[in-house]
Amino acid sequence: MQASGAERRQTELCEAVDRLLAEAGVSGILAHELGPLAAHRLRRRGEPVPAALAREERGAVLATLTARPLLERVRDLADGPLLLIKGPEVAERYPGRARRFADLDLLSQRAEQVHAALMDSGFVEVFDPEFEVTPEHHHLPPVRWGEVPLSVEVHKAPNWLPRAPRPPVEELFEACLPSALAIEGISTPAPVHHALVLAVHAWRHEPLRRLRDLLDVAVVAAPLDQRELERTARRWGIERVWRTTSEAIDAVFYGGRTTAPLRTWGRSLPLVRERTRLEKHLERLLHAYWELPPHRATLSLVTSLGETIAPLPGETWADKVRRVARALREPGAPVERRPRGPS
Repeated sequence: MQASGAERRQTELCEAVDRLLAEAGVSGILAHELGPLAAHRLRRRGEPVPAALAREERGAVLATLTARPLLERVRDLADGPLLLIKGPEVAERYPGRARRFADLDLLSQRAEQVHAALMDSGFVEVFDPEFEVTPEHHHLPPVRWGEVPLSVEVHKAPNWLPRAPRPPVEELFEACLPSALAIEGISTPAPVHHALVLAVHAWRHEPLRRLRDLLDVAVVAAPLDQRELERTARRWGIERVWRTTSEAIDAVFYGGRTTAPLRTWGRSLPLVRERTRLEKHLERLLHAYWELPPHRATLSLVTSLGETIAPLPGETWADKVRRVARALREPGAPVERRPRGPS
């Protein structure tokens, strides 16, 4: 029996990921947060697994084993529908569930009440110095239950582009489907919606930064009607971000043409290596041209140039000059990564 177009696309995706991991070094795999998947591949082939990848693999197993009882606990305490996005829902689509995550993202139409119910039942807020509580923020402060290593983020809305109206939460709930984890009372967005939410979420953190973010979108979008994805992205006002993400997926996984972002600030994706300082600066200055109309992107460029020229908070001009000189001497040096748990 001849395979369908969706099946062929999924097969091509698996084969492409296998090739990318085969050619990548451990540092690049870790930078793109694909350690569990690389370890799974090596074990499947009967090859030794480097210690760094084995640690990532154990983290993925622990997260998967912990997610279900924690979600059941939340479900027992919270009223109203809950949508699970990202994390374990996407991990279910990975070979061997070989994807790490550090939190559970739950979307609720009664987010404040759900958050309060968790706090009243023994959950405690996770200290995050970078988290700023504002009415506009898309989720409430993360919470944790006892010694469980996963935190829970209760979302009022998906993480979205600041210049685009957020998609109506009602639409996400009306079209939702049962979660792949098969927990009664836990749903997940329809695949078309989920793919777009994942694409925007990755873009908001740092556009075309990690191969795992691109793969998350690809595994959800692979069996879908690409025209429906485009129509929904246009209706939601994110057509430029979706087009850029979709074209990057085609180039990296399906042999499509190499786009301008992948020739400049996204070069680390197909090469599965750490992003360089130069690429990070190019991304900061140029990414708006693949998100906004040209005139608005130029205004964003001017703002980014000003922020790039000015010293960082607490940094003197002398420190700034030394940092710029070091960057100019070593433009190809990897970006210094701050410690961060996998999302």
